[in-house]
Amino acid sequence: MFDTDPHRFMSIIFSTWLLFTIQAVFSAGILPSLLFFPMCAAVVWLSWWCFNCAYRTEKFTRYANLRLFLNLAFAPGFTFLLVLIAAHKQLKLGPVTSLSLACIPLLIAFVIYLALYSWRSRTTGLVARGNRVEVTAPPFRNQSLQGGIGAAVSSMIYPMVHSYDSPALLLAFIFFAISLFMLFYHRVSIASLRSLKEQKLKEQVSYTFMEVERIRARRAASFIGRWS
Repeated sequence: MFDTDPHRFMSIIFSTWLLFTIQAVFSAGILPSLLFFPMCAAVVWLSWWCFNCAYRTEKFTRYANLRLFLNLAFAPGFTFLLVLIAAHKQLKLGPVTSLSLACIPLLIAFVIYLALYSWRSRTTGLVARGNRVEVTAPPFRNQSLQGGIGAAVSSMIYPMVHSYDSPALLLAFIFFAISLFMLFYHRVSIASLRSLKEQKLKEQVSYTFMEVERIRARRAASFIGRWS
């Protein structure tokens, strides 16, 4: 999860910004009376967070928080958006009722996250080496398996969408299931980051990246990085 490869460092951060900005724009477009200003504030906050991680901070935990947010929040974000579409556009429910229903999957995911956050793992994917952090959990690289799973899921979703009157609601259930899977799949990563933060507070150390010099070089090579 916590991939710090300097060649993918910037692209991962800006992909995170783009994904959640799109979700925010679509959500505001569905319920502008209730969500326009909150989503504008969320995009401003997200933009600063991504800019800080991409060009300024050398603190590993800030970047790790962003990566954890990407992996755990993208599916609940789509669930929220799809329930909002189904409730307000298809079922013709009121704005407040639609928003309340859309928030239920987010609350469930958040409660599960809090439960997993309090869980202690015997294994860890983050190891402190001096003031640097080494990511010991191997990244998932089986692209053929990943592509096969994606194709299989797509082949099942297509006929199901055309068999129901509310495809948005059906897709919302699918993304909610993905949300639960991602939470439990990354439970060790959640526990590892929590342990690292506790170790940071205990030892009063600011942990940085294992390849911080290469990340500095990537930042220096970009126009924004030279002026930030």
